[in-house]
Amino acid sequence: MNASSLASSGELSQSSFMQLLVQQLKYQDPMSPMSNTQFLAQLAQFTALQQATATTQTEGEILTAVQSLSTEMNASLAHQLIGAKVSIASDGKTVSGTVSSVQLSSKGEPQVTVNGISYSLSDVTAIGSA
Repeated sequence: MNASSLASSGELSQSSFMQLLVQQLKYQDPMSPMSNTQFLAQLAQFTALQQATATTQTEGEILTAVQSLSTEMNASLAHQLIGAKVSIASDGKTVSGTVSSVQLSSKGEPQVTVNGISYSLSDVTAIGSA
């Protein structure tokens, strides 16, 4: 096994683990082979590694889906605010007015325009009170 078989984090990958196990079986002492217990323990470790990797991938997919849903919900909420009276906290001041338009920032975050100035949707502190 060489250094290129290490994952970028410095840990063994699944492929590296299997290569190591095969090499261990290949070069074991025929007069004193690996016990079944040792072999099963290593297979259990490999299975745990596979499950941990699958869980990590699934968690990443769920996080991406939740972030996408959150962005869509915020955009929908911002759209519904057009024509609504809002209060906005910005730079230590409270601004009140009617939302005249909604746009998405370069990061995809909804912004509302009140009195000709764009504010982040997260700056809105009250809806319906001027």
